[in-house]
Amino acid sequence: MPPFTRTTVSEEIYHTLRMEILCLRFKPGEELNLQLLGEQLQVSRSPVRDALMRLAGDNLVDIFPQRGTRVSLINLKQVEEERFLRKSLEESAVKKFMYQGREEDWQAMERAIADQVAAMEKSDFVAFLEADDAFHQVIFEAIGMGRIWRIIKAQGGNHHRIRLLSFYEKNVIANIIDEHRRMLAALQAKQMDTVLALQNNHLSKLLQETESIVARYPNYFTKQAAPRLGSAAHRSTP
Repeated sequence: MPPFTRTTVSEEIYHTLRMEILCLRFKPGEELNLQLLGEQLQVSRSPVRDALMRLAGDNLVDIFPQRGTRVSLINLKQVEEERFLRKSLEESAVKKFMYQGREEDWQAMERAIADQVAAMEKSDFVAFLEADDAFHQVIFEAIGMGRIWRIIKAQGGNHHRIRLLSFYEKNVIANIIDEHRRMLAALQAKQMDTVLALQNNHLSKLLQETESIVARYPNYFTKQAAPRLGSAAHRSTP
């Protein structure tokens, strides 16, 4: 583990553990031992406990008094809420970005696509997801809405994890790269209807993949009834 030199110790531990959870190195449902984490991170139990409490607020950790702590199972209702938040905000951002995007923004999006291709070739799904997010982050940063993107990221832990799991499904990664290329071309050509259709398809497609993902990883998900993710209203085809 790297030494903690910035902000507070608990802040560093929070970000370290959050990344471990989002990258699925800590699996949904996995028990988290406070003492063991402290030993691995070479810190006392107190900052680890503080970090875990913050992660509980992010819906990434469940704390059971007197019984222990575990990585939260993926909640499909929360996945849909987080996806809805991102889709709604990004559609608004795209409408502004189309007329404010500059050459440097197109180049940044092209680099993100190239990074996705490189990650696909190495089957590095974590790097692929980072490059995927970098593509979309350009939109928000370019219109001065970087804080909105950070809110989406902070509130999107369940959506993030199921997106990562979706990359194991056949053809998903190749399709995402193709959609990004088409989206970039439509943005540069200022084809608003095409961009919005691609955007809707891109951010809604995960809904159609959910059933097979849950079937493959049933122990990663809460057992409560799932929301109507696959209804006709959503099938307009991360």
